[in-house]
Amino acid sequence: MNNKQRFIALLGFAVGLGVHTQALATQIEVTIENLTPGGGLYFTPVWVGFHDGSFDTFDIGAPASASLEALAEGGDAAGISADFGSVAGGQQGLVFAPSGFPGAPVFDPGDSASITFNLDPGSNRFFSFASMVIPSNDAFIGNANPAAYEIFDATGVYTGPLDLLVLGSEVWDAGTEVNDGMGAPFSTLGGSSTDEIATIGQHAGLGVLLGTTTAAGTTIDPVAGDFTLNGYQLARITVSRVPEPHLFAMLGLGLVAMRVAGRRRRGGVSENALPA
Repeated sequence: MNNKQRFIALLGFAVGLGVHTQALATQIEVTIENLTPGGGLYFTPVWVGFHDGSFDTFDIGAPASASLEALAEGGDAAGISADFGSVAGGQQGLVFAPSGFPGAPVFDPGDSASITFNLDPGSNRFFSFASMVIPSNDAFIGNANPAAYEIFDATGVYTGPLDLLVLGSEVWDAGTEVNDGMGAPFSTLGGSSTDEIATIGQHAGLGVLLGTTTAAGTTIDPVAGDFTLNGYQLARITVSRVPEPHLFAMLGLGLVAMRVAGRRRRGGVSENALPA
């Protein structure tokens, strides 16, 4: 076997090893970015989950579950996390913004943070997320369709990366509190919230909360915080595969072998000329 044949064999082995590893587990990174400008909005640590398509966080036009109500009104993802625990093979986590408001790792305007998972392509095909928009009474973001964002196809092949832009038109109203700003987390308006018995639907905007101050001492700008404006960008969620270091190591060995073979040929010695 000459050097070219050996390198092709080595390359095939490395690629085959990578495919085999992907069938067992694939390392995936989730990155969350707050795209709002200065004076814009905040959102709570983002719950993310990978599942087989069976986990339904909420349904538009239906009442919010107790778990979703807790997240939409106070950013508490414990209920959704507990609900998700019943999904066989599912994986989940919370993405925090380390540089967020002191004592509360929320995503300030411009903040970005990442988390990684080792996923089984068979049981972790689909991606879901949820987070509370603050300040608000019960505004949140998330995907109603559990199969909306596919990361692996039915055969386990990675279909990403997923680049998800969350627009203001995709902010939901949980329908569990009146949107008067009273008792809204992270707001300095104060007062007490009022329960509401309604269904989940598109949020109509922050209203009285625009132009008010937050617990961080900032002001929600009437324009930068108005997610009802056409094309308003709230967040970007990127789900991408982490390159496998062992595959690159194999390819690197192959390149070294090619360089060595090239030097030997330039020196007048060919391996093919050596006795078998």
